[in-house]
Amino acid sequence: MSGSDFLKVSCKDCGNETIIFSRASSEVSCSVCGSTLAKPKGGKADLVGSTIVEVLE
Repeated sequence: MSGSDFLKVSCKDCGNETIIFSRASSEVSCSVCGSTLAKPKGGKADLVGSTIVEVLE
């Protein structure tokens, strides 16, 4: 994975797939169930409620 990519992630709660920026600077929530998918961590976002499905370059 290069420095900054877009990631297709799957919500652990409802399974909805969303595309997020790997270096998200704000908290990312699932558009379906509202659970937190990623939190900013001063660089790469910390995936808390999601799993990576695909890396989009």
